[in-house]
Amino acid sequence: MVPLKESSNKEILQTQYEQLWIEFLNSDENKVERILNRAQRELLPTKEKWLQRLKPFQTHLLWIVPLSALIVAILLYVIFIWVALLVE
Repeated sequence: MVPLKESSNKEILQTQYEQLWIEFLNSDENKVERILNRAQRELLPTKEKWLQRLKPFQTHLLWIVPLSALIVAILLYVIFIWVALLVE
């Protein structure tokens, strides 16, 4: 893979970039920002891409809430069985 600065298509790609920039100037700011962020993510190495994708899952609250719900469900099941055995 040849770097862009050494590529024979450098001028063609640069004109495409300039045309795209002109279109960006006439577009919505949020839309352009999303496009640029997506393009910037595509240029990152694979490891950094995965780190960015997993960033929302690194908060403690996201893991505490489902685990708490699971523990409560198991506890309710155990209490239900225990009460059923006491009633019988």
